[in-house]
Amino acid sequence: MIQPTQTFSLSGGIKLSFTDSGAPFNQLNYTTVLLLHGGVFNAYQFHKLHAYAHSLNLRTVLLHRRDYAGSTPYSSSEIQELERGNVIFWERLAAQMGEFLKVFIEREGIPKLAARQKRALSPHANGLGKGGSGGVAILGWSGGCLPIVSFLGATQNRMISEELYGFLEEYIGECIFYDPSYNCFGYPLPPDNRNYIPWEDTANSSEDFLQAFSNWVSSYYDHPCYDPITRSLPATATIHDLDGSRRKSDETSVSSWTDEEIAKGTEERPARNEIAT
Repeated sequence: MIQPTQTFSLSGGIKLSFTDSGAPFNQLNYTTVLLLHGGVFNAYQFHKLHAYAHSLNLRTVLLHRRDYAGSTPYSSSEIQELERGNVIFWERLAAQMGEFLKVFIEREGIPKLAARQKRALSPHANGLGKGGSGGVAILGWSGGCLPIVSFLGATQNRMISEELYGFLEEYIGECIFYDPSYNCFGYPLPPDNRNYIPWEDTANSSEDFLQAFSNWVSSYYDHPCYDPITRSLPATATIHDLDGSRRKSDETSVSSWTDEEIAKGTEERPARNEIAT
């Protein structure tokens, strides 16, 4: 069952839309997981996770980032800040995420973090999935990791008050980076990179870009040096060992999506704004 979309209004006229699995029945120590999607694909792609949340004593909140479905688009001045790489752009997004969390926590009565020991976001961990944890975990996928990095620098963010920082400190226990993009950590691509990158392909028209990116990012690429026994790569592995020169693999995840799912779950305009940087 697809959960209805909700919208919170924040200061400055900002609106953020999301779906919420709701709290597990009769549980007071569940953990809330806030998921931030990457580029092109909005939060709809994660909607099936809601069905599994309660069995793991989790509450899943799928947030549409700014500029995506139902959330406030970037203004022209914000896009200019993004293109120039101005720090204030990321500080503002981090502050808005902090405000969203505070509003959500207070309205929904989210349980505080019960313990601060380090845990893994896994049903086999001691906390999550077995109760007794509480609090909030923030998970970013791909480009969705970028605002989390900014958020982790909250103590240096003039837009996040000490009061808000102290409030969130009582709830946020974990930040998870799922397949983060290289620019999330400020790394440039190697100048001799041979792997295909759709936003650098001048042959892609605006009409072709969405499909080209969707096929590329949901493809399955092999690491020839991957060891299936240890399930890892050797320390000597580099990006050049990745079989990524093709535009797409024979099978892609989006090939199983219906036209309706693609229309709901992918957005070209906000992705173009972000990739312009």
